[in-house]
Amino acid sequence: MIIYNRTWLKNLDLQNQLKRAHRLGDITAEELKQMEEKYPVGFYTPNIFVRAGLFILTQIITSFAGGLLSLIFSSMGDLITSPGYFLFLGLISYVALELIVQQKHHFRSGVDDALMWTAAGLILAAFIGYLSIAQRNSLSAPFECYVFFFAMVLAGYFTLRFADMLMAVVSFLSLICFLFFSRELFGFYAAAIRPFLIILVSAGVYFLCVYWKKYKDYENCLTAMQVFCLLIGYAAGNYFVVKEMGSMINQPLQEGEGLPLGWFFWTWTIALPFVYIALGLKRKEVILLRSGLILIAAAAFTFRNYYHVMPIEGALSLVGAALLAIAYGVIRYLKTPKKGFTYEELDDDQLLDKIKVESLIVGETFSGPSAAPEGSRMGGGSFGGGGSSADF
Repeated sequence: MIIYNRTWLKNLDLQNQLKRAHRLGDITAEELKQMEEKYPVGFYTPNIFVRAGLFILTQIITSFAGGLLSLIFSSMGDLITSPGYFLFLGLISYVALELIVQQKHHFRSGVDDALMWTAAGLILAAFIGYLSIAQRNSLSAPFECYVFFFAMVLAGYFTLRFADMLMAVVSFLSLICFLFFSRELFGFYAAAIRPFLIILVSAGVYFLCVYWKKYKDYENCLTAMQVFCLLIGYAAGNYFVVKEMGSMINQPLQEGEGLPLGWFFWTWTIALPFVYIALGLKRKEVILLRSGLILIAAAAFTFRNYYHVMPIEGALSLVGAALLAIAYGVIRYLKTPKKGFTYEELDDDQLLDKIKVESLIVGETFSGPSAAPEGSRMGGGSFGGGGSSADF
């Protein structure tokens, strides 16, 4: 499904590990050069500044090309304002994207990024145009449901095809928005079910991402989705978010009226960040640990919004002191490595990566058949078995 050369992707990952090993002094510059020549990568991947410039330049070129085509077809009435015309431009952009990646081997160069987002935006605009026409004949579900479902599928396709991290995040957020606006699917109990449904979906997607981490081609996409699963899962049960979103969609709560199951949402708001931190320490997951530290501040602000027990300056000072205390405790706990998890900053992602690189270098260094010394060769005889005569 992925468009990029898988061998080059593996070689790129290997070269990144080799460069880390070189920075640590495990291999020499000559060894690094030899391994890069043996495992080449044919992608065109410029630095971040060139990538940004190429992205902007490609957007300008596609805009001018689209404007020129629109001027050419402007005499054809309502053609250029029809959804079919946007679909036509989107397909042209997608074909150009396929060609630039397959033939010119662009890999996160800025050109492929610009063409991908242009194609996706135009195709989505065409779908919205067709949907607006169909809405005149009435739709069976809210307009937003169709839009976000199509956006989820479209972004999911671009994620699988081009392994783009932002497209993966857009696909997941579109799924959450689809569930949020699907009121007709759950009827009268939509408002009550929605937070728990989003929590369950976020948890399910998170564990799927953990399981699929073995697919190295999509590792960055899965990591980004994990982060958003943790944040969306917390927000879906946050007391402030649930109360405000419920008031926006349904009948607002009266003054002094509490949120149904408020005890559950308050427990979720306060306790979940600490659960993230504990699980992060236990499972050696930096994503969980950092998400928990960030969400402690969100829990404090939520509590402060409803219970004014002290001035805002005091609350901020107290929260900051608590975060510093937790961070200091974690640092002291990890000063001595705990089952492979340590506070010390390592350039390697994993020790196993370093072992693989060193094994590969050793294997390549001593590879090749070794010839036996000339003076030790034996020969000049034959042997016959099974009763036959022979000489030895």
